Amino acid sequence: MPALIIIGCIVLFFVVLFTVHINVRIAMNDDMTLVLKVFGIPIRILPKKPKTYNPKDYTLKKIRKRDAKAAEKAAKAAEKKKKKKAEKEAKKAEKAAEEAKLTKEEKQAIKEKKKASRPPITELIPLALNVAKLFFSRFFGKIHIRVIKLNIRIGAADAMTAAVIYGVADQAVQYTMEFLRRFCRVDKYSQSDIRIEPDFLIEDIAFAFDLNIRVTLGGVLGAVFKAGWKFLVGYIKIKPDPNHPKPSAKPPKAPKAPKPEPIPSPDAPEPRS
Repeated sequence: MPALIIIGCIVLFFVVLFTVHINVRIAMNDDMTLVLKVFGIPIRILPKKPKTYNPKDYTLKKIRKRDAKAAEKAAKAAEKKKKKKAEKEAKKAEKAAEEAKLTKEEKQAIKEKKKASRPPITELIPLALNVAKLFFSRFFGKIHIRVIKLNIRIGAADAMTAAVIYGVADQAVQYTMEFLRRFCRVDKYSQSDIRIEPDFLIEDIAFAFDLNIRVTLGGVLGAVFKAGWKFLVGYIKIKPDPNHPKPSAKPPKAPKAPKPEPIPSPDAPEPRS
């Protein structure tokens, strides 16, 4: 019976992990608003609640107690930092002493061995690009975005500058929305209030937006695990094997030409027989 309860708890955990959505509401009007909602419970991150002060916490005894605690904490942090610095310097000195015992040829051999144990950059860069492509396709594919409102008013010192900025901003918003619609799941796009307007009565840019982002934690973790697994498998494939090194793609170096013999000077004395 206890085993069934444990198995049931594990199954329930993964069901909750992959099905419960996390909603992030980001809005900007006069102030920035950031609200995280999990299990229907809103957690306000911005704006922060104003801190309340209790006069009872500011008696002389409590102030001295807090000061003593802060001083003790600072002393421990300083001692920890000093100890860490001493250990680092000791390791550095030990490493320097070991390197001083090595000859130039041994140092070069160690350097070449480290270099040979790393995958070539020509294979590592394509692997990183493929992993990044997989991660972003999986990550953005799991995100639901709803653009509730996006209002931008373009103003400048003169009408011509405002018109130029308006054209750039309008194109940037269109490209951004097209990117979101192509790689993410944009909900209720036809109901979005998107307006970019020039305003010749102001001399700056005013904007307001309201976005809702919905994603499951399991979807994000799935993208991370898939990308990580692909990188690990690909790295193992391209990592050099010291027992079976790959033939070098570079042509062998040409042997050095012998040094030419010096031409004898006509004024030099002839060698004795």
